[in-house]
Amino acid sequence: MKFSKFMFLMTLSILSILIIGGCSSESSSDSGGSAQGADGEEEIKLRFSWWGDTSRNEIYNEIIDRFEEENPNITVDREFGGWTDYWDRLATQTAGGNAPDIVSMHQFYVSDYARRGALLNLQSLVDDGTINLESFAESTVDSGKVDDELIMVAKGVTMPGWVYNPVQLEELGVEAPNFDWTWEEFQAKMLEVDKAMPEGDFATADMGGGQLQPNFRYYVRQQGEDLFTEDGKLGFSEETLSKWWTMWDDLRQAGAVADSATTTEFESAALEQKLFTIGRSAFYQIPANQLHLYQEQFENGELQMLRMPQVEGGENGEYIEGAYLSITKESEHPEAAAKFIDFFVNTEKSLELFKVEQGSPGSSEMAEFVKPLLEPAQQRAVDYIQETVEYAEPAAYAPLGISEVEQAFADNAAAIGFGEKTVEEAVTDFMETAESVIGFAE
Repeated sequence: MKFSKFMFLMTLSILSILIIGGCSSESSSDSGGSAQGADGEEEIKLRFSWWGDTSRNEIYNEIIDRFEEENPNITVDREFGGWTDYWDRLATQTAGGNAPDIVSMHQFYVSDYARRGALLNLQSLVDDGTINLESFAESTVDSGKVDDELIMVAKGVTMPGWVYNPVQLEELGVEAPNFDWTWEEFQAKMLEVDKAMPEGDFATADMGGGQLQPNFRYYVRQQGEDLFTEDGKLGFSEETLSKWWTMWDDLRQAGAVADSATTTEFESAALEQKLFTIGRSAFYQIPANQLHLYQEQFENGELQMLRMPQVEGGENGEYIEGAYLSITKESEHPEAAAKFIDFFVNTEKSLELFKVEQGSPGSSEMAEFVKPLLEPAQQRAVDYIQETVEYAEPAAYAPLGISEVEQAFADNAAAIGFGEKTVEEAVTDFMETAESVIGFAE
């Protein structure tokens, strides 16, 4: 029987507490709490964590500076890191009872925290006006709910797609794909581009493994399935997974997709060092809100985005995605934390900095405010989001144990790429592991 990563960390943390006892009581004021200021106003210290690169960190820090200027009695300690490091650290902090007051949250991982009671229901803080969601679309508000409880507030909503440089394709003598293309057309285009690319370069990076979404999730939703059912079971068949991994393996064997050694080398590279940005691949899948960051890496060519490939005759795969803010259940200052969230998502002082950093603002009022402030690439991203979000339909939240399920997906996809397993073996092993993990997590 397997324990999830979260439960392992929880057990480890409890053991640590039993060993070291209550020695942290004197230092607790360093990580949070409050005191009385000279003017009699309560001095509050909050902790806030997020994921991002250097550019994003600068934006977040300046937003926090502005919040502190308006609220001199509140100090916000800042914690940040890359995507993987962020989630590893948050899991450890939560298990140890030392999570920040305000955390950045994502739809794919929220259930691991909400359903274990680690996140605060924000509804009362909305009802009393501390967080104002009046200019948020109902679908955007609902995307922050888990089991009908409002667990997170959207700071940005986005849609993924495939990006390419028209100048590069023109130089290769390849015609750009249609905005609405199918997976069959995707495969044909990747093979066509590969023939035109220099030796040792690729049509695209390998997007068939690593994470369950967005690529694989779009694919299964287009089949009339989903990653999970509403009651927390696996929602797709072995046949669907087999077709997916077979498609990517065929492209990899043909040389159109980066080989696994190259994938391993570049998968954690900084944005400016990705295969796409250094010109070694012609297509890449990105969230639309990052379009302007990639555009900054290209002197020639106005990058364009394509809708995610479709299953011919299938259903739409789109669903609302975004980046969110949550308050942890153990926060000593939920009102102050809620005040920060409201400042972040509802004020011009924040949004003139944040703009569309993690998607179009959740607030329609703030979305209108930022439009004149956007660079051309950001405007194209907003247009793309607005066009594709019309196809979006609800998606089930991930069940408990999702981190371990996703790791099994990545491990088995990599095993296929390195020739350690056949597609059939990898599919069988993944399904057995995933069903075991989800069953235990219940």
